[in-house]
Amino acid sequence: MPYFLRQDKKKKGIYLQMYDSFWDKERKESRTKSVEAFGYVQDLVSEEVPDPVAYYKEYVKRKNEERSKALAGENRPRAFSSTSESYAGHFLVHSLLSELDVRETIDILASRMRFQFSVYDMIAQLIYARILCPCSKSRTVSHVFPYLYAGVPISEDQVYDGCAFIGGSYKKYIELFNHCYEQHYKRDFSNVFFDCTNYYFEIDLPDGDRQKGPSKENRNAPIIGQALLLDADLVPVAMQMYPGNESEKPYIRRIIEDMKRRYKVSGKTVRVADKGLNCARNIYAAVKEADDGYIFSKSVHGKNLSEKEKKWLLLENGANVFTDYTDKDGHILFRLKSCVDTFDYHFKETDPETGHETTVFFSVKEKRIVSYNPDLAKKQRAEIRRMADKAAKYTTYKKIAKDELGDSAKYVRIISRDENGKKIKPVAEINRDKIEEYMKYAGYNLLVTSELDMDPLQVHSAYHNLWRIEESFRITKSYLDARPVYAQKKETIYGHFLICYLSLFLLRVMEIKCFHNQVNSYDLINFMRDFRVVNRGDGTYINISRDQAVNEKLKAVTGLANLDALYLTKAEIDNLFENCMLIND
Repeated sequence: MPYFLRQDKKKKGIYLQMYDSFWDKERKESRTKSVEAFGYVQDLVSEEVPDPVAYYKEYVKRKNEERSKALAGENRPRAFSSTSESYAGHFLVHSLLSELDVRETIDILASRMRFQFSVYDMIAQLIYARILCPCSKSRTVSHVFPYLYAGVPISEDQVYDGCAFIGGSYKKYIELFNHCYEQHYKRDFSNVFFDCTNYYFEIDLPDGDRQKGPSKENRNAPIIGQALLLDADLVPVAMQMYPGNESEKPYIRRIIEDMKRRYKVSGKTVRVADKGLNCARNIYAAVKEADDGYIFSKSVHGKNLSEKEKKWLLLENGANVFTDYTDKDGHILFRLKSCVDTFDYHFKETDPETGHETTVFFSVKEKRIVSYNPDLAKKQRAEIRRMADKAAKYTTYKKIAKDELGDSAKYVRIISRDENGKKIKPVAEINRDKIEEYMKYAGYNLLVTSELDMDPLQVHSAYHNLWRIEESFRITKSYLDARPVYAQKKETIYGHFLICYLSLFLLRVMEIKCFHNQVNSYDLINFMRDFRVVNRGDGTYINISRDQAVNEKLKAVTGLANLDALYLTKAEIDNLFENCMLIND
């Protein structure tokens, strides 16, 4: 309230004071108090102040103006005192989570821990943050959570406790999300796509599951492996973590066995995997133990490929004629041919109780499809020439640095004996036979399947859907920043990867099921990161989104006409979070 000049009539005359009014919270009434006393009017008269009442009225007026300016400065919004800008694009994930209806079960799973925070809110906000602005857990709490529209406060300690809790039983949460997903969409397990990757850690020494092994990034740091399984619709269905020093080959068997047990899958499942998983033990497990099928690729340069098979790859006569598949302009996209034969396999099995090792022999009737891609052949030949040129530079050196050579090392041959078999000083030379062989088979790929009734084009198409797993790993590593990992406890580490997996799962469900591949995961991520609003303080928000192209895509598939509106009311944004429906049953 403003100051005012009070004139009190006393025995000696009129007494002037400056008063202020204020609200007494205890008495719940308005009261006044003296701020400054001036004195009696007759005592204040002078040459400079002939009229004390008029003079002090002007004085009080100036004081009120100074006070108003000061209060305006205090009440003015400060850049670092409040979060006026908010992320709002996560309404898509928020809506999908609400429709999947996982909150109640998560609350039940966490009820025994008596956490002072909602585990569901923590999982949801970590997923939002992983998509919107992926960073460390500490930075997520301080730099992302406060900027989430309709977010709730969760501390750093609570995040670490919560991640350790969900990481300790991460398969339960995957099962929960799958169960809720299947209430709306039927899973297709006729084909499943499997692959593995690994993630490095910024530590020097191995610890727990973080062990040194063959890194996908060619790093020497300890790693953890991750196996990923997609269903026939290419939606993630399972994820399993394993120590970085273990082979990835057994995990295709383990994860599929676990999937069938958890989701009561009956009937035949065709396992689609890359050449790295193509081993006799996995083939035996599929056709002999599980009555499943498989589609694997086989390296045309591998040691397990016989000379007979290599000759057949290049043959084109009689029954070995290729079928060409072209685009609308007649350009050859790829060529296919196939044959059916019985092939022998064997592998060594160790009895876990006695440790006794036996060799298992078996035969399988298989269809083999060879594909030739002229564009791929051109690309591979250029790469072979590049690596051969690189290898040629090292043949004059006394010591070959294999770390520097990389893949080019296979084109270098070390000769340590002369023509008579006598030992000589090692000499490095270009292995021209190897270069010629790789050039000859450039563009060729060999597919092996147990599915004799499948058309070669069907096999080829099924196998090439594996790129969606590679894309999933790329999204997880590059867009969701799953690596490097700074957590230390095993459970917290697995909790981190669970959040990354669930983020990928929700993105894929939106892309494939909700939006029917009209908007890809990259556009979804870009939209959610771009769609931000600034609070004007009067119940309205300014939409500061910049990416018009992706905004138009989301408008088209969601039917939300106001996504590009400059001004949005709080009610309109709340409506996006509460009433946006993505699942069409």
